[in-house]
Amino acid sequence: MIPDGSQSTSCSQASLEAAAGQAQSRWVFRKNCALTPRQLMAWYLAICGLTLLIASGFLLAGYWVVLPFAGLELLVLGGAFLMYARHANDFEMIEVRPDALRLVFAHGAQQTEICLSPGWVRLSYDGRFKAPLMISCKGQHVKIGKFIADKDKPALLKELRQALEGATGMVRSVAM
Repeated sequence: MIPDGSQSTSCSQASLEAAAGQAQSRWVFRKNCALTPRQLMAWYLAICGLTLLIASGFLLAGYWVVLPFAGLELLVLGGAFLMYARHANDFEMIEVRPDALRLVFAHGAQQTEICLSPGWVRLSYDGRFKAPLMISCKGQHVKIGKFIADKDKPALLKELRQALEGATGMVRSVAM
């Protein structure tokens, strides 16, 4: 669960600039998308051109009813491609610094940023199929790992623990 903006703590620009020179660890997880939105638009325009060319041939042959169905097909395909393109750049980012654990989530046009105190962070992962990693801090629980393969989650948990221990000298971990 990603807390809404009213519950999340935003990282101040001053603390971000102060920590810029310090050592940090960062993980960015994205969807495995075959086409970028720009490539998808090029394919869509090519499909539109070819479909309208074929439908125009039928129109010239006297089969006018093909053209509206071709237009409907392109409209539905355009809607599906639009939904794909909106979420092609979704990501989750974890950044560990000595002064903050920064989590950034992008879902469509919405971006959420959460900053937690690394000294108070507790990590948990129960190892079940499709179970997310849980990051808890002072009563706030954040699920992460939507774009991570299940086989890679234990390794991420280990790396994240090490980074937090390096940043703060300690981390509380719970195995469920």
